[in-house]
Amino acid sequence: MIATNSNDQSGILVVEDQLLLAMDLTMLLTREGYETLGPCKDVDAALKLLQRATPEAAILDINLGSGITSEAIAEALERKGVPFAFLTAYSSDIPIVKRFPVALFVNKPLTARTLKTLLENLSHLVDETH
Repeated sequence: MIATNSNDQSGILVVEDQLLLAMDLTMLLTREGYETLGPCKDVDAALKLLQRATPEAAILDINLGSGITSEAIAEALERKGVPFAFLTAYSSDIPIVKRFPVALFVNKPLTARTLKTLLENLSHLVDETH
């Protein structure tokens, strides 16, 4: 289970390059009682954070601007055994999604109801990895 408001847990990593969307997602997570890491707006920031902390789960925007994707972040999370979900405005029929078949996939915009379902599904994955 993903911890809610617990000082001994790392929380959920948020990677989103659009500031307003990142703030909205972080606010939704906080409102639901979850700790967050980030938000990180790019690959470098997320990878630096992952050197210091291991999140319980992560929500990654696929397209981080200028043709850069969150693939390197997904690879780092996969090596650490951290379950994650891709969040995108694109269809699920794109190479990065196929590259990580165990990752969850959610379309933007993310509503509170969709986020709750996503968190439940991520919690099940967390339970399986711990």
